[in-house]
Amino acid sequence: IPDDHWLMEAQNAMDDNFPKGEDDDAQIVNIIWGVDGLDKDTIDDRWDPDDAGEIVWDNKFNPASSSSQLRFKSICQLLKSDSYANLVLDRNVKCFIGDFEEFITKEKSGTFPVPENQFVTSITEFLANDQYGAEYRNDDMIGLLDGRIYYIFFRVVGKGDRGPKSTLEPRWEKWEDLVDSLNSNSGVGLNDAFHTSVWWAWYPTESALVGDAIQGMLIACSISFLILVVTTHNVILAFYAIICIAGIVTSVMSIVYFNGWDFGTAESIAVVILIGFSVDYVVHICHAYVESHHRSKFERTRDALAKMAISIVGGAITTFGDGCMLFFTTFIFFQKFAWIVTSTIVFALIWSLVFFPALLFVVGPQGQTGDVRVFLTKMYKKYQDYKVNKQAAK
Repeated sequence: IPDDHWLMEAQNAMDDNFPKGEDDDAQIVNIIWGVDGLDKDTIDDRWDPDDAGEIVWDNKFNPASSSSQLRFKSICQLLKSDSYANLVLDRNVKCFIGDFEEFITKEKSGTFPVPENQFVTSITEFLANDQYGAEYRNDDMIGLLDGRIYYIFFRVVGKGDRGPKSTLEPRWEKWEDLVDSLNSNSGVGLNDAFHTSVWWAWYPTESALVGDAIQGMLIACSISFLILVVTTHNVILAFYAIICIAGIVTSVMSIVYFNGWDFGTAESIAVVILIGFSVDYVVHICHAYVESHHRSKFERTRDALAKMAISIVGGAITTFGDGCMLFFTTFIFFQKFAWIVTSTIVFALIWSLVFFPALLFVVGPQGQTGDVRVFLTKMYKKYQDYKVNKQAAK
């Protein structure tokens, strides 16, 4: 939704004037210890969201030792310090160790860190205490089961808004550096932490969409070239058409760039549809050029324009008008789509009715130049001659 829309103005006012918490649309990053990976070989149905595989636990994870307890405390203090103020929002870090220390020293009148052989018992009592451990128990931040602690995680409210790949990628790299630094300064048992976030899940998804869009354009251009060769029977004409199609796509992508848009989800979806619009008008000129009864490239190009230009312009006007309707929508996705559709039509007209005919005027194929039928006929004749010679040799 545009920033000047009343709904976005209200949302931006809340974001800018009030601190964010876990329940707001802020980035929640979890730093996790105790998990070694996910065994996906046990998945029976890959389309079943509940069948995600089996968790592989880190057998080296040991939160009970005195050094581990002190390291947890130092990590919590570090995350709340100015050292990571560029990543952590308002020092909003939820880590159990501070409340656990207070529970041990004040509620139990004990000492911190607790002895290793008493740690699991102390954690059990801590989680059962509604004053100190309720939120950690309710959020499953300590994986205590059958007298063993399988995992522990800290929850951090991160800075930054949800955005496209170009926004999330540098932020993800900073969190990678942070966790790598924590691991390198921790002893065995706490040196295999990793971080997760719901927003990170969208980052590879968008990367895949962008990659697939580029792959789709390459595949579409390749298939278009083959179809043009088959329909026009002329490889040179097909090559010229692909140059124009690539020019249209590049021109439209320049509109995306000059509008300051990141190549994100909306753009990757629209750009695949863009290929279809780009091919349409050039194909009509190609077909008319091939079907012309004239012999010179100048006359054939003029004949193609005379036959097809009016139809192309008429079709462009209707499609352009349809695209213009999307400018009046509220959602930015549709407005971007309007830009891409209308600019595609404009550039397709310029490339197909100006550049492409000019190219044909100058270097358009004449006679049998570039005709694949002539090439195939010669190849077939050589093959027949080879068979005859081979038979004669016998």
